[in-house]
Amino acid sequence: MTKLSLKQEVIGTRTGYVIRFTCPACHNDNAIVNKTPKECYRETRDATCHQCKKRSTVLTPDMYEKKVYSLI
Repeated sequence: MTKLSLKQEVIGTRTGYVIRFTCPACHNDNAIVNKTPKECYRETRDATCHQCKKRSTVLTPDMYEKKVYSLI
């Protein structure tokens, strides 16, 4: 049986079909370009940094999530 490895979670940003995130290991900016809308709207995905090849889990915020602003 294989051992499950825990990947570091990173918060990404979504604009259209493109998801951008910064690698926690080498701080390189990466982008994932989706070809179908179904793949774009998933909340999490596994990604690999293009520079250091480190794997991490990218969390993408919901596009329709209401933002709460403070009046202070």
